Amino acid sequence: MCVGCGSQIHDQYIMRVSPDLEWHAACLKCAECSQYLDETCTCFVRDGKTYCKRDYARLFGIKCAKCNMGFCSSDLVMRARDSVYHMECFRCSVCCRHLLPGDEFSLREDELLCRADHCLLMERASAGSPLSPGTIHSRPLHISDAVTVRHPPHHRNHVHKQSEKTTRIRTVLTEKQLHTLRTCYNANPRPDALMKEQLVEMTGLSPRVVRVWFQNKRCKDKKRSILMKQLQQQQHSDKTNLQGLTGTAMVAGSPIRHENTVQGNPVEVQTYQPPWKSLSDFALQSDLEQPAFQQLVSFSESGSLGNSSASDVTSLSSQLPDTPNSMVHSPIDT
Repeated sequence: MCVGCGSQIHDQYIMRVSPDLEWHAACLKCAECSQYLDETCTCFVRDGKTYCKRDYARLFGIKCAKCNMGFCSSDLVMRARDSVYHMECFRCSVCCRHLLPGDEFSLREDELLCRADHCLLMERASAGSPLSPGTIHSRPLHISDAVTVRHPPHHRNHVHKQSEKTTRIRTVLTEKQLHTLRTCYNANPRPDALMKEQLVEMTGLSPRVVRVWFQNKRCKDKKRSILMKQLQQQQHSDKTNLQGLTGTAMVAGSPIRHENTVQGNPVEVQTYQPPWKSLSDFALQSDLEQPAFQQLVSFSESGSLGNSSASDVTSLSSQLPDTPNSMVHSPIDT
């Protein structure tokens, strides 16, 4: 259904304006200059009417509270409550002194007063003296009315504490408002001033609520992206550390009772006495100076065992006490 003419849309192309407005290509045009609006230009909707960017800024854009002229995107502005001023227009309405960032001033019936003129006006009001013709006639001015100059973007913000603290009210958004804000955020996370004004008209929220919502949304998305990046890096690190390692899946079985009994055939152990054992016992029990031992030593050193006869071996064996006679009388091969 076309929003412009109210008839069904059967064209090949449909002009859709966020969030859910559809138009014929011939019906979507500026209500002021009748310029056709397509995907190459910016379209603004207000009170059911469509406007081009130039006419929307001229009709509904923010204007200077002093000269009633619009602002450029590069202009530096000064804010006082809900009023916006050019830098050159931000002057005292009595003495025309240019108010600089950090100067204290008062705002009375949309008129700016410097601190000196504000104090002078307070003195005259308390004394009951008549006001001069050039003085603004309005409600009495109080200290709580004094506000601080808002700095331009390139200056450091200066905060002036008021005597009374304001209570912050939490705004609850409806589903339609959230859908509109999220749709605009997906298209452009950092909308310009004109887009924010359009969102204010579409959602019915205050400019501050729209601005804070976008700030909080960007902050949440940034934290979420940082967390996802850290998780991906951790997973990549774990995967790199496990490269080159192989293993076999093992499953533990049920426990088995350990039996202390050992099955096997009995083994008979027999003692074995080496040949040198008899000679060692003889050396320990006999006198080393006996002729038989001396003859055995000389016989071993001279190597005459191979040239001796069997009778010599027999006579030597008979002289060894308690020595088993295990030698056989046979000639020794030379």
